[in-house]
Amino acid sequence: MNTKELLFQTPIIQNVRVPNYGLADPVNYCQSASNPTFTITFQVSNYANLSPSNQFQLFISNDGFVNPPEGIQISNPTISFVTNNGSTTGTYSATFSFPAQSYGNYRVRVKSTTLSSNATSQVISVYDIIFNAQIPLNVTNGNVIICSGSSFTISILENNNPNPSPLAYPYLTYVWRKKNGANFDIIPNETGPNLTVSAAGVYYVEVNYGPVCSSSASPNTFANSVQVTVTVASASDSLQINSQSGETEVCETIGVELYLQDSSGNLVANGSNITWYLNGTVIPNATTNTYTATQGGAYTASLNNGGSSCTISVPPSEAYVLEDITFNATLNVGTPYELELGGNVDAIVTTDAISPSFEWFLNGNVLAETSNTLNINAAGLYTVIVTENSGCVSTIELNLEVIDPSVDEIPNLISPNGDGVNEKFKVPYSLTSANNLNLEIYNSSGQQVFATENYQNTWPENIDEAFQAKAFFYYKMTKDSQVIKEGILTVIK
Repeated sequence: MNTKELLFQTPIIQNVRVPNYGLADPVNYCQSASNPTFTITFQVSNYANLSPSNQFQLFISNDGFVNPPEGIQISNPTISFVTNNGSTTGTYSATFSFPAQSYGNYRVRVKSTTLSSNATSQVISVYDIIFNAQIPLNVTNGNVIICSGSSFTISILENNNPNPSPLAYPYLTYVWRKKNGANFDIIPNETGPNLTVSAAGVYYVEVNYGPVCSSSASPNTFANSVQVTVTVASASDSLQINSQSGETEVCETIGVELYLQDSSGNLVANGSNITWYLNGTVIPNATTNTYTATQGGAYTASLNNGGSSCTISVPPSEAYVLEDITFNATLNVGTPYELELGGNVDAIVTTDAISPSFEWFLNGNVLAETSNTLNINAAGLYTVIVTENSGCVSTIELNLEVIDPSVDEIPNLISPNGDGVNEKFKVPYSLTSANNLNLEIYNSSGQQVFATENYQNTWPENIDEAFQAKAFFYYKMTKDSQVIKEGILTVIK
């Protein structure tokens, strides 16, 4: 047997192919849940002389088998014999998955456990579709407005809980596009997560999954972003505010949603530097392209996407004005209200509410009364909350301070004549409420005619007592052995 015959009888691995080998190199492979495996074919010459113990092994490398030189071995490929075609060359099929997060140019090498020969495939551009969701951007739902000569940076959001972000995989690169008619042209040399634009247009970004996984005519179906429309405004341009139905009134419990738009009626994009104002005052934390107004007033807004010289606003003359939907409610007594000596007062709410309810409080503590009337016989801070329960549910709070009469207002004249006016010697409620007011009354002769240790505004107890046409009495009030007041009391009929 000569050398040529010996070589011929030794099996040789050769001709590694891939399913789409008819395409020009490099081959592109989009590995995803719907396309989980990849298949190559290879041939073995004189395969009939293979050792029965022979096994074929697959190795991959993305640097031409430099580091490590042997590549990375694929675990558990499925290898099957395809056909012999009546020849001495056997064709085998190897099906396997590239490792998760494979991204770049790879080669596959087939080795044998009993042969010294091997074969290496052409370049395969492998893209594991690790991220396949809409790309979150720092601008959404509207147009980005910039001033002429300024710029704006469109960025992929890093944290987008609970939705994913491709920035979780730092090895990914991106394709930025600008719309050109029906196509989205690739913007050269822009592969990072940010794009700074200074020209008007419609922009788009996608994860770079190669020319096969993507389309050069329009954004692909993998990992899309929303369109970002950029408008260049002049210094004379302004914004406008509108609502869904042109509302002119606002209910505090429902509100009116206001929309910030450019001069053409397009919604301004979220992510713009937006500020809302009510009656010229900044509304805290109102920085999106919509605002739910819950009170009446003049609403304006502004944005700044290009430095101090690029502020575009809603002019004050074009403010969106809303009127409060409310009702009226008043009390029949003013505040502060001073109780009469030992007296009381009915606090009555008058309202034009259609279906009102009432809640009363004394010094912050809720009272049992739920009607529009509260009888008050003690000092304190009274509050009533009136609620309109029909249509626009809203509330009005009314406050009434009730004070005791001063001690200096102890009467010096009474007329117990049965007409119901000034019949009793009434002293301030603050004195009688403690239940230990000592009162002594003497006639003009010095004779004691009344005495009690718990006076409750009851003297004289009998109007039929014989009084002179004009009688003078002396009274003395004490508490805890301390004289509070003493003086002359005149009694007339």
